[in-house]
Amino acid sequence: MQSPIRVLFLKSLRLEIQSRCRSAEATFVRNCSAISSAHITSDTKCTPWKDLAKNFLQEATNYPKSLETKYIPMKSSKGKSKASEVRHIVDYRQIRTVGGNGGDGSISFLSVFKVDRAGPDGGDGGNGGHVVFQAKQGLRSLSHLSSFIHAPNGESGGNKDCHGKDADNLVVQVPLGTVFKYKGATVASLEEEGSMFVAARGGAGGKGNAFFKTDVDQAPRVSEFGGNGEIFEYEVELKTMADVGLIGFPNAGKSTLLRAISRARPKVASYPFTTLNPYIGMVQYADYHQLAVADIPGLIEGAHRNRGLGIDFLRHIERCSCLLYVLDVSQPEPWRQLEILMYELEQYQKGLSLRPHAVVANKIDVQNSEENVAALTKVIDLPIVPVSAKMGHQLVPLLSLLRLLVDQKDKTT
Repeated sequence: MQSPIRVLFLKSLRLEIQSRCRSAEATFVRNCSAISSAHITSDTKCTPWKDLAKNFLQEATNYPKSLETKYIPMKSSKGKSKASEVRHIVDYRQIRTVGGNGGDGSISFLSVFKVDRAGPDGGDGGNGGHVVFQAKQGLRSLSHLSSFIHAPNGESGGNKDCHGKDADNLVVQVPLGTVFKYKGATVASLEEEGSMFVAARGGAGGKGNAFFKTDVDQAPRVSEFGGNGEIFEYEVELKTMADVGLIGFPNAGKSTLLRAISRARPKVASYPFTTLNPYIGMVQYADYHQLAVADIPGLIEGAHRNRGLGIDFLRHIERCSCLLYVLDVSQPEPWRQLEILMYELEQYQKGLSLRPHAVVANKIDVQNSEENVAALTKVIDLPIVPVSAKMGHQLVPLLSLLRLLVDQKDKTT
């Protein structure tokens, strides 16, 4: 039987443990609820581009004619394509490269007029071709890459000392900034125009029996097989897919916005996850400069845990220089969307959400959206552009701001 003092001590200890558990749980809940807002407030402080972008946006909205030429967007005089096929961008491929095999050497003996045994005349085989990747300006996608790339084989040797023809190298052109990884390690990065990477070397051609003729053996009956080409499997990805990436929840209006500012034709519908692959549109400016804007498939809460379209589409965001958060302001408390989006990016890669970015308050043509935009302006301290992608309202200040963000990104890199 326990003493009364021991019973009272155990009761007090149990109550203290329960109170500490409740306190720890409450602290954990507060931290979880505040972690997203921390990305919007504390992490965005001391960013040199933020104040510049806010002042520039105010000038572009109120005094659009005072902007420099490079900030003035131009409408394309060419209409949208009427082709039924709409191509999406591919920024990641797994490929298998095989070098060409060398040609076999020949076993042959020469027989001419009045000389039946003129000696061996078997020629050597030709060398196999290499698989070579070359960086080229103007390409944006890896969609033209096949999953299996095989260089041509060398020709076999013939009689009368005829050597086989060397195979031509297979040169495959890829966009600038293409990265090749082998077993997770980066083996090549093509950053400059014309730079090359030999992915698989071709095999050497085999020697014919004429090569093996010696003073001791005047009629060798031996030749070599051609060497086999190298075989390697690579992960090919683009370091930079686009200058600007459109990020938002499903049905936030990203595809509609891309259609409004470029000639791209991503699918638009009233159900979520309409966009399953990234699409790129080109925005032109008065100084003949072009920006690539990518429509990223919609993200949902828990995307860094592979929910929704998952981690594969977070990788697309990683390859964008600047970010544009597209919020649906027809929904109440639109800043919650921004908190979730930035939190998912930070969970995938620390610092990803802090790249030069701005907020697009889309669907201002919907009822009660103006009140939500006013509340959004009070909550977050970021450049906010209220637009209506469907009606085409306020798109010119947005495009001018995109050029500013990209220029600031280029200065810091």
